[in-house]
Amino acid sequence: MDYHKPILLNEILEHLQVQKDRTYIDATLGDGGHSIEMLKKGSKVLGIDVNEGSINRALYRIQNLGLSGNFVSATGNFSKIDEIARAHGFDQVHGILFDLGYSSSQLDEDDLGLSFQKDQFLDMRLDKTLGVNASDFINALSEKELAKLIFDLSDEKYAKRFAKAIVEARNKKKIQTTAQLVEVLVSEAPSNYENGRIHPATRTFQALRIAVNNELENLRDALPRAARTLLPGGRMSVLSFQSLEDRLTKEFGQSAQPNIKPVNDKPVVPSNEEIVNNPRSRSAKLRTYEKIY
Repeated sequence: MDYHKPILLNEILEHLQVQKDRTYIDATLGDGGHSIEMLKKGSKVLGIDVNEGSINRALYRIQNLGLSGNFVSATGNFSKIDEIARAHGFDQVHGILFDLGYSSSQLDEDDLGLSFQKDQFLDMRLDKTLGVNASDFINALSEKELAKLIFDLSDEKYAKRFAKAIVEARNKKKIQTTAQLVEVLVSEAPSNYENGRIHPATRTFQALRIAVNNELENLRDALPRAARTLLPGGRMSVLSFQSLEDRLTKEFGQSAQPNIKPVNDKPVVPSNEEIVNNPRSRSAKLRTYEKIY
């Protein structure tokens, strides 16, 4: 199986000051790439993920590497990170990581519908206990509501145009699959969309994923809870991949001072070499904060 390649790995290990016998929380376990490197250094790690598939993949890797002795997994949403941490004996920790990206494994999961490159049911719920999926949004929101959702959560400049086309298409036939939605977006996008830099469905799929999984609300809830879970001198790193997440993280860092201080004045970004070797890293930004007291 091909696993997600962790982004800014060395920078994260350095920023979190990962050392033997220290305790860390990987709040977004994914395929376990970051957690594995922490465990190799002799750290104790609590890995949290809302998606059962991710937990199972990471556990399989960690067990095969003989690193499971210092690893604890928990299925849950990081919006309740402090409660999950207490329940698993990680009340106060030295470091916390939020990697807000999605792994290739998650994009390939047949029942998630996250990828516009595969024909799947338009679901997008990482947590299947959530009541509303992406198809519900697409088929129930008004044209104005759809346009606002797409623009606010992705800065898609053709949001109104796409929303109008979606409503016209669903009036003929309910949109239930990723392929149906992609067809609408591609047919409505100009031929020179973003000069071919990204697929016309990229931003609309991003907006739907964020809305379905309440991603911004969850992050907004999680950051102050994470700060309370850190020991004095402990650090938390947030690896984001779009401007809304980065802005929210930056605003939290500003509002939490002087209890929290930034480790770097500006976010750390991947080197040109990493971007070449791992194109998924191109939009990554890393912000790290240290707890003073």
